[in-house]
Amino acid sequence: MVSERRAWVEASLPRDEAAKRIGWHWRDIERLGLDGRLTVGQSGRYPVAELDRLAVDGAGERWVTAQEAADELEIRPIDFRYVEAAGWVGPVSSYERPVGRSRSVTVQLYLLADVWAVRDREDVDWESVRGLAKGAPSPLREYAVLGPSRAEAVRAFAQQLADEHQVTVWAWCSPYSGEWELDWERSESAPAEAEVRRALAGNPRTARYAQDIVLGPGWGALTREARRLLEPGVAVVLDTETTSLSGQVIELAVVDAHSGQTLLDTLVAATEPVTEGARRVHGITDEDLVDAKPWEKVLPRLRKVTRGKIICAYNADFDRGRVLGDCERAGRKPGHLEPWDSWHCLMDAYASWMGSNRWLRLGGTHRALGDCASAREVLTKISKGRGFEFSEGGS
Repeated sequence: MVSERRAWVEASLPRDEAAKRIGWHWRDIERLGLDGRLTVGQSGRYPVAELDRLAVDGAGERWVTAQEAADELEIRPIDFRYVEAAGWVGPVSSYERPVGRSRSVTVQLYLLADVWAVRDREDVDWESVRGLAKGAPSPLREYAVLGPSRAEAVRAFAQQLADEHQVTVWAWCSPYSGEWELDWERSESAPAEAEVRRALAGNPRTARYAQDIVLGPGWGALTREARRLLEPGVAVVLDTETTSLSGQVIELAVVDAHSGQTLLDTLVAATEPVTEGARRVHGITDEDLVDAKPWEKVLPRLRKVTRGKIICAYNADFDRGRVLGDCERAGRKPGHLEPWDSWHCLMDAYASWMGSNRWLRLGGTHRALGDCASAREVLTKISKGRGFEFSEGGS
């Protein structure tokens, strides 16, 4: 046993020494061992005989960086970008290289055999490309024009993602940052963000843009939440009109978020007069409220139509405050109407979805039922995501 072990040690090398012997990166040695194309023996050592054969017969199996690929083609690194843009070669993998203490960059890796195939292209005058001075225009630029644009590459990737995982995907090019932002539905079949990032880096059409594509932007989470709220039985939309900004409810409406069906639409009697400023906004007068039911009579119906539902409101802080204030005034318990978890503010959601740091006007009719409809339209708009929407089987 001892002699066999000594013989194996003499005929094999550990990973790093194996890589040094044939001038490869240790990642290639390890990868080929895991793939079963290189024997991994006792103590994780590799047979010298196989290494030497690999160096001669399997050199094309190596993964090289963009700089190494450019060196193989004897061109400038900037010119290798044109080769990639033309669609002649694409990365097969990538790794993260630390830069400084807190940053890292993604290094793309290319199959050497693919690089050699580019070198053998007969439609390119390689002599005119090699030896160019720094800053001199490259003849390869005319081929790069034929490759897909960034927008085309991102949209094609989004459609591929939708088809492969059977999810809705949204792609939007932000006019503020100039970056493409990508998000998708989360479900059992949906990919994790890290998986999508690897797919972007490994896709020949999107690899060169991968670092400029934002995954899971803030508006994506809001879009997914809006889609959930629009599902049957999940949420309602509520709106109130009041005697003043801090006054009592004088009109209340609730609609089903999914169908838009009216669940409640009623005037409410108040114990204080309607102010002139409020009347100019909604047009409701004290005379309109003469036959209206008081809050304590309306509250049971409100509890019924909102029970077990998320209550969406445009400026939920205002509507919730008026509802709780009237419950306290009437000596009634608000029940499920009180916890903040029961409410969803469409005004805050819409501002965040739009990327705005200020309040956005609803633009409704200033009557409760009409404002419910307008607020539901906002929820529906958020649910459609930003930019382009891609679904399974689309184009």
